[in-house]
Amino acid sequence: WHRHGLTFGKSDLYFVCLLRPVSEAIDVDPVEVSAAKWMGIEEFVQTQDHPLILHVLKNIFRVEEYLQREDKTSRLEPHIEITEGAIQWPG
Repeated sequence: WHRHGLTFGKSDLYFVCLLRPVSEAIDVDPVEVSAAKWMGIEEFVQTQDHPLILHVLKNIFRVEEYLQREDKTSRLEPHIEITEGAIQWPG
């Protein structure tokens, strides 16, 4: 997803990925990142308004179904095969 003329009058590139941390520690490089924190999926969903992220949460991860579960101890996993390096937007 690519948008022109946004922050600082420059183009922004957005991507969504699922990472598996090697630790809970966050080492922020202040030159590249202004802030970083771990969030639960509920908090993350409430903070999102970008159409690409919302599309991925709804259609790839089916986050609404996940949030309705009583037991949220299992990982949030994609419900479709995600091809490494492939462009899959919008469908």
